[in-house]
Amino acid sequence: MGRKILKRIIYVLPILGVICFTGLVIYGYYKGIFHSVQSLQDFMKQFGEYAVLIFIFLQMVQVIVPILPGGISTLVGMLMFGSIPGLIYSYIGLMIGDVIVYWLARYYGKPFAQLILSKKRYLKFEKMLDRPEKGIKKLMIVTLLIPFAPDDLTCLVAGLADLPFKEYMKVLLIFKLWSVGTYGYALLFLFNRFLIS
Repeated sequence: MGRKILKRIIYVLPILGVICFTGLVIYGYYKGIFHSVQSLQDFMKQFGEYAVLIFIFLQMVQVIVPILPGGISTLVGMLMFGSIPGLIYSYIGLMIGDVIVYWLARYYGKPFAQLILSKKRYLKFEKMLDRPEKGIKKLMIVTLLIPFAPDDLTCLVAGLADLPFKEYMKVLLIFKLWSVGTYGYALLFLFNRFLIS
């Protein structure tokens, strides 16, 4: 019974996240926070260093339970803290989240994957598990190189497959920053091009 309730909460969180994010955007435009990147950064300064810690924590959680659509949270960080600091904070949070996902998958196995994935994504997940260690490693590299590919899903697969943690971390450290940076800057360009006057 408890597992079913937890699964429902995990499915509802992304919906609530999108609703809250939409509400904050509307509120921000109404209050003038989103009129320019500078006004957003000025607004965030009042929260001091806690804003950075909260953002890193949310990025970490985002890997396990995607509260916002992929890449949006990185864009938010780049707008709030500046493109390079925001990218670094996003990278730190996502890396911590990917490490946690790996060990949760190792410890709890398939039940953990079933808990956080929809049926459709779980079927993809099971197909990925059939690959040998080298295949998992290659799959991780490919999904990290291609923007918006399901790299968090392959990190979950790596935790259940025979890929050693040392090899897993090598791939993440080399390719994760590219992945985060590519979609972060792509979304930042679109935001500046179409939403900021």
